[in-house]
Amino acid sequence: MEALTSIKGQVAVVTGGTAGMGESTCIRFGAEGAKVAVVGRTKEKGDAVVRKIVESGGEAVFVKAECADETEVKAATNSILEKWKKVDILVNTAGGFINSPPIEEVTNEDFHHNFDWNVTAKFLITRELVPIMKENNYGRIVNISSVAGRTAREGSSIEYSTNESAILGMTRRLAIELAPFGITVNAIAPGLVLTPRVRRHPPEVLAEREKSIPIGRMGQPEELAHAIWYLCTPGAAFTTGAVLDVNGGNWTG
Repeated sequence: MEALTSIKGQVAVVTGGTAGMGESTCIRFGAEGAKVAVVGRTKEKGDAVVRKIVESGGEAVFVKAECADETEVKAATNSILEKWKKVDILVNTAGGFINSPPIEEVTNEDFHHNFDWNVTAKFLITRELVPIMKENNYGRIVNISSVAGRTAREGSSIEYSTNESAILGMTRRLAIELAPFGITVNAIAPGLVLTPRVRRHPPEVLAEREKSIPIGRMGQPEELAHAIWYLCTPGAAFTTGAVLDVNGGNWTG
């Protein structure tokens, strides 16, 4: 059974690893014995995540990169390979939600910026790491999308809904393309999760949002990390092209 669940000794790259779901995923992977590359934009935050992992007996390193920048992604990839020579797992959590006005007020610059932040960032680092996984005939890729990519949500912007749907399309296409190489590609579609960004909202706003969640509460980053961990285990080898809804019943389609 351990052979199906163990990621001990595997090299895991987690983008957006300095906060929220990304941070919780890094800590979970470290506790499971993986070697963790915490990829993010802020060294101070990244170093703090690395310390948590190391102090718990794990192995980790912070790699600074803006994942929407091709040059920085290539440099980050080279740094990881120099240290560990391989990559087994890629979790793309980098991205985020931006409120926007009605479509007629959205500028081209806004639209493309948000697309780069949420979609291009995932594409660039995936493109860099797939050849490494192909060499080993093994890999696990998990893309974080959103319930907004599954169905229209009140309050979700045109850019965000478009981005999150694109992530799901990219996931499905890559799942087919990479299946012959022992690489699975899946997505997580979270609902409202209590990340640091979400906690900045006024309590009364969060209380109102909770009313729309059938399970009666928001998710915890650790719960998302557990779902991500499952998709990255050897035992998930027959699961690819899937979208795992982790949203308290907010989307049941």
